[in-house]
Amino acid sequence: MKGKLFIAEDQPNFRKGLLKLAGKRSAEWVVAGEAANGRAALSSMEQCVPDLLITDIRMPHMDGLQLAEEIRGRGWGTKIVIITGFKEFAYAQSALKFGVLDFITKPCVEADILSVLDRTYVRLIEENQTGRLVEDWKRQHEDGQLRSAMMGMPCNHGEATALLGRMRECELIFLSVPTYFPAEKRYSAQDLPLLQYALGNIVREYLHKWYGGGFRLFSLSSSEWALLADRTASRPEKPSSWLRTLSDSVHHYLKLGLAFSDQGLCRSAEELRQAYERYGGEPGREAVAERNAVHESLLNQTALYEKEKEIISWLMSEDNGRLGRELQEQVAQISTLPSQTAKIEALLLTAALLRLVEVHFPEWRMAARSIEWGSVYHCETTEAIVAWLQAYIREFLHSHNSWLAGKNDNPVKQAIRFMEEQYMGECGLAEVAAHVHLNPSYFSNLFKKETGTSVTGYIQNLRVRKAKILLKSTDMKIIEISEAVGFNDSNYFTHIFNKMEGLSPKEFRKRMTEPSHGLTNGI
Repeated sequence: MKGKLFIAEDQPNFRKGLLKLAGKRSAEWVVAGEAANGRAALSSMEQCVPDLLITDIRMPHMDGLQLAEEIRGRGWGTKIVIITGFKEFAYAQSALKFGVLDFITKPCVEADILSVLDRTYVRLIEENQTGRLVEDWKRQHEDGQLRSAMMGMPCNHGEATALLGRMRECELIFLSVPTYFPAEKRYSAQDLPLLQYALGNIVREYLHKWYGGGFRLFSLSSSEWALLADRTASRPEKPSSWLRTLSDSVHHYLKLGLAFSDQGLCRSAEELRQAYERYGGEPGREAVAERNAVHESLLNQTALYEKEKEIISWLMSEDNGRLGRELQEQVAQISTLPSQTAKIEALLLTAALLRLVEVHFPEWRMAARSIEWGSVYHCETTEAIVAWLQAYIREFLHSHNSWLAGKNDNPVKQAIRFMEEQYMGECGLAEVAAHVHLNPSYFSNLFKKETGTSVTGYIQNLRVRKAKILLKSTDMKIIEISEAVGFNDSNYFTHIFNKMEGLSPKEFRKRMTEPSHGLTNGI
């Protein structure tokens, strides 16, 4: 992400100097325009509202303060930095009421300007991330309400019904992947996050093409999704057998099966629940009666709250090992129960863990995880139920230990962990530096000193390594792989890949499919 910078300065040489300094931060800023007076600046900015305006306080026709007032009057979110002489500083402070972010006093040096650009960019990134987080949270909350209504869990039925009401004719379809380890592909457990990401991309790409924004897709487990689609938003290019087209595409690119179950129209939270019951009663799935018994146990919010409170008390203990011991004690107790009772207690503990993470540790990857109902229903013995529960406990303890380690890590280790988790999205120097709350220039030097490589180089190497997994294990297009691993431009991805590996992605894939190279070879 690059911020848009506008410069308003009536002295040509000084304005030229500011433009030259902005060029030293070309990775973070693009100059959207320049002007010699406030009136011309306002006119130009109306065509392209900038993220940052650096303006002199004294200019003809309209000065910097008037310009700041006009910007605020228009409701723009532009951040404003005013350049002022020492004698004018008291006068300039009156601009604070117009939301001016900072001041630069003349005479100023290069470091003053660059520091303002760096600080403002970090703030811009943080605000952008906050905005995305709010939207993501809203979406997750809405999906959570629909998911809970579907499974008969506590929720706001009015909100769930209202969400369905946004679609004129809301059709419900369940999608599922029978296995992530097909015989024709040698996937490993480490490939799962990329496979799930790639599968989600393929499905959403088709849905956007066929429905525009008229659909919702959310997970029920790591291998099951609920699709809500507005029939009235269907576009002419959608084929009549679109579900088969979707399934064939997933198999073509990933060699994974994709099953589907069309439940017809749903207009209320109750109809969602009924549809999920019908889906659960289809051949190959566990009996509805068992699901109802388990769900009824989780409707006991008092028990869920007490379990969550108990876990929090273990977390707050000064004894760092207590959490693990207490959880294993819970497992030991569950292992002595009859299978049906053990299943209910295991689900109660798992639900408490997931809700605790969602509320108190939303930044953990585990926060996006939901209970894998299908898996637990297939557990016929207490031993199988305990093994299912242990997987959640191990992930919870690993996340907690990583969080504790992160609190004591130096900024470079925190940054590496952040890059390993966020490489598929916005993950440049500015985003990483903002995550560890350091100036980008300072952090860049610190990272290079400790690792021997630049932040950009590390991210590129990481993305290329992940791309090689997809090139070896899937039939995804090069452009889709470049997007999946965080490159916005497939040509740039090919250039970086060629630079690091000595051959193009296409050549790499061809070499990996030759008889002398098997999927078991290392990367």
